Amino acid sequence: MFIADRQNIGKDESSLWNDFLSGNDDAYCLIYKTYAERLFIQGMQFSSDKEFIRDCIHDVFVKIYKSRNRLKPVDNVKLYLFIALKNSIISALKKHNMYFEELDEMLERHIVVSDSIEKEYIDKENKANTQRLIRKILALLTTRQREVIHYRFFEGLGIEEIGVLMNMNYQSVQNLIQRSLKKINEYSKKSIFFEEK
Repeated sequence: MFIADRQNIGKDESSLWNDFLSGNDDAYCLIYKTYAERLFIQGMQFSSDKEFIRDCIHDVFVKIYKSRNRLKPVDNVKLYLFIALKNSIISALKKHNMYFEELDEMLERHIVVSDSIEKEYIDKENKANTQRLIRKILALLTTRQREVIHYRFFEGLGIEEIGVLMNMNYQSVQNLIQRSLKKINEYSKKSIFFEEK
């Protein structure tokens, strides 16, 4: 699996990106080590096929390496790579004759909150009842709600970054997060009430 060495990335990721653009292969390797695991978790939101996601991540890194002479400096490497992976996944699905009229339809069929993603966060809680509750809550959310919750709370992305990824304006992202949290909160209260009874 991928191993991220976040201590070595330093405070200025744009400098690391610029080093990569300048031909520094060590910077390229560090970008891969730092972000590949996060990209894998992100990709599993679209498909439960691990090999398919790994192939898409591989394609992203091959493409940026081959085209680095034409790439521009970026301030947010993580967001840039997330967008590149999302585009790679959509492109790969289309190549496999999986055409969809809208991205939402694609998300409905391919976003999967996989056991491995749940396990990564649920294991921290170390409680079986928490795992059960989270699964029930996620099952209640729409695919768009699951996606926005993943970006905001698991990936720690800002509202504007989420807007770029989901092609939504700032207010729409906020509204979607609020609706998602409200649904989670209502279900959590209801579950606690029934457990106490």
